[in-house]
Order: sequence, then structure tokens, then C-alpha cells
Amino acid sequence: MTDLNLTPRETPPARVRAWRNWVIMAALAAVAGFVLYQALTSARVYFLNVDEAVARQGELGEDAFNMQGTVTTEPTSQTDGTMVFRMTFGGADAEVRHIGDEPTDLFKVGERVVAKGHWDGEVFVSNQLLIKHSEEYVEDNPDRLSYELDGSDGKSDSSDGQ
Repeated sequence: MTDLNLTPRETPPARVRAWRNWVIMAALAAVAGFVLYQALTSARVYFLNVDEAVARQGELGEDAFNMQGTVTTEPTSQTDGTMVFRMTFGGADAEVRHIGDEPTDLFKVGERVVAKGHWDGEVFVSNQLLIKHSEEYVEDNPDRLSYELDGSDGKSDSSDGQ
């Protein structure tokens, strides 16, 4: 047990340790502030109706946002693979050039659509279309959901020990 050194170690004065802790805490606060600022400014995506988007077109520039409206014209496919149609809301309308996947059968004139994209001059360039399901399926085809409300969940009863 004679190899054990029990002499106290030299430690920096308390003033140096306090200063070092403040520098570390300030650096961490600056990094956290920067990350929070970046998250809040780059992750926001606006949701505007067509009339609001048209009125704020110059202000929005090429910033990405979601534009909601009703489809007013049949979509036409262009030779470059884009689809062009018009949307309206609140008395204003906008031409939309959609680049991306072909929308589903639910996409048609008179349906409400949310187009994700940005302005490119006078045309709204979309890369994603969101179309809401309507409840008309159940109303038009009530026999497709013909089940009895007997408390059964539709699963077979396998109580035969298997």
C-alpha cells in the first residue's frame, strides 16, 4: 500500500473554472439558438388559398408553399411530361404546372386540391398534389358495406384448440 499517492492535486483557481464554464454555456446557447432559428425559418411552408397566393405573388417569390383551390379546367399533358390546369378560389384563378406523379382518379374538375410548390413567373409550379376523399363512396354504394351490427368483428372463432 505504499504505492498510493495521497497528496492533493493542483487545481485551477475557482475564477478560471467559472470563466471556462461560462464560455462553454455561451457556445452551447449559440449553437442551440442557431439550430432553432434554422428549423423555424427553413421548415415553414405556407398554406394559402388561390386568391391569397395571387395577391401575395410578388412577396412570395420562389418560396415554397401550399396553394388550395378548386380545379376549373381539364388537365392537359404537355410534351415535357408536365400537366397543366387552372385552380380557383375567392374569385381569383391561377395556372398550375404540375411536375411529378400523375394524380389519382379523384383528380377532376370541381374537386378541391392542395398543390405544393412555388411561383415561377405567373405560373404556379407544383411537385405534389393532395386530393381529399369525399364521403360519396358510402352514399353511392351502400351495399358495399353490408355487414350486420351483431358485435362481430368479422374474425373467425378458432376456439377448437389449434
